[in-house]
Amino acid sequence: MGEFGKTELISKGRTFATCLLLVSSTSLLLSACAKPTGDFGRAKPNFLHDRVAEDLGMLYRYSQKQDVSNLNLTDQENELRDRGWTLVVPPASEDWIGANKAQLERQGFLKDPYAAINPSNYYVYLRSDKYRSSETRYTRLIDDMRSDQKLLLPFCKIARQVLVSDHERLEALSRQTQVNPQFATGVKARVRENKSFVDWVLRATGRRLQAYQIAINALEVETPSAQQIWDASKGYEQLRRTYEELPSKCYAEVKRPAEQVEKPSRIFTGWGLESAVPQK
Repeated sequence: MGEFGKTELISKGRTFATCLLLVSSTSLLLSACAKPTGDFGRAKPNFLHDRVAEDLGMLYRYSQKQDVSNLNLTDQENELRDRGWTLVVPPASEDWIGANKAQLERQGFLKDPYAAINPSNYYVYLRSDKYRSSETRYTRLIDDMRSDQKLLLPFCKIARQVLVSDHERLEALSRQTQVNPQFATGVKARVRENKSFVDWVLRATGRRLQAYQIAINALEVETPSAQQIWDASKGYEQLRRTYEELPSKCYAEVKRPAEQVEKPSRIFTGWGLESAVPQK
């Protein structure tokens, strides 16, 4: 067999392996549904999602030449992912299809970074619940917005810490002369992973904001309530302002320490305020 034939055979083999990996991984993730959440909506430890799905996602991203890093996560990076998870999954807990889209995007199986959860689904599920009082839907909506309000700034705080650490990590890497090339590649990939994760969470937060606006507009027409609309609109406006501040709070500008400028000795410049010796 010629070299061309061998190359073609290897290429076909890799393509087949990639397709097989994608099909099996997608089936596994869909059968497992979305990653479970624990207290306060943060990601709950789960072997299937934390190990199996993560490893399959890593293999798939590697086959697609995406950013892949097998470095151990720092405590801050773990917290970043846990806090971000609850802002990525759909606002309506019943939207398991959307939650699986979020899980697939998290693992890297969806090429489109804006693989969207339909914001209108939030109200679809909100109105489908049969409450005794129509006011209850407003209460649920307001509670969801308040919950997001409490989660956003703590997420940005840890995101800022991680991104600053990444800058320091790259500077430390640049100072080292004998570094394993694969290790250096993994470090740079981790930095890109962290930045991409923060970007992803902020995009998802924008979709949540859209979902809440759609719900408020629909409730105002379907089950009018002047006081509840006022409260919901006020909560939405507070959340919107917080959302607009996120880029400045999440993405830190790394401030370098001011350089210490040595002051010249007074030996060469005269002594304090003494006058010059008069010339004859």
